[in-house]
Amino acid sequence: MPEQQDNDNMDVDEPSENHEESRDAPVTGLPILFYNRDEPYYEFANFAPHSVRFERKEYPTAEHLFQAHKFLSTRPDLAERIRKVPTPRAALEEATRLRKLQRSDWFDVNISIMDQILEAKFTQDARLEKLLLDTGDSEIIENSPVDPFWGCGADGQGKNELGKALMRLRERLRRQGRDSPSGQRRWSQMDHEAPGSQNTTYVKHAKL
Repeated sequence: MPEQQDNDNMDVDEPSENHEESRDAPVTGLPILFYNRDEPYYEFANFAPHSVRFERKEYPTAEHLFQAHKFLSTRPDLAERIRKVPTPRAALEEATRLRKLQRSDWFDVNISIMDQILEAKFTQDARLEKLLLDTGDSEIIENSPVDPFWGCGADGQGKNELGKALMRLRERLRRQGRDSPSGQRRWSQMDHEAPGSQNTTYVKHAKL
């Protein structure tokens, strides 16, 4: 997952099977947990093998794009290097190695950037958008035992910022309705504006 500590599930960035065909509808009131590649809703993970288009380039996963964003506005050469690495884990590791060169305001903008990346990922793929909307009002939790910021952490008391971002996106999609073709709606900002511009609202926090 984005910005997580070392993940002890070493298979998390391997290709996963598509779960849409056999997945049961979520039981109302029960949370939806995702994290491991061989379990339902792995598609919600940033390591899941779903590409994302941004500024006329294709990123192999949301994780590639998230890590590249640390450098896009200041060191596009490093962002491109991250875009081309073979796995999402390699993208995370490369960005971590280059941490001292990342944009200075990263901790002010990373939640907002995550919101934008998720919107691009889910609206560029109609199956993913439907999968998210079909979760109803269930709480969505990134069930990471190693990341108490983006996930729930080992004790289940983490901030779950990735799950919260998915639920915010679900609510935005509902408010906007289903009348616009998937993949062609909203977030022109993802195609035309770099995060950090004056038109973008950011949420500040203090975690990686």
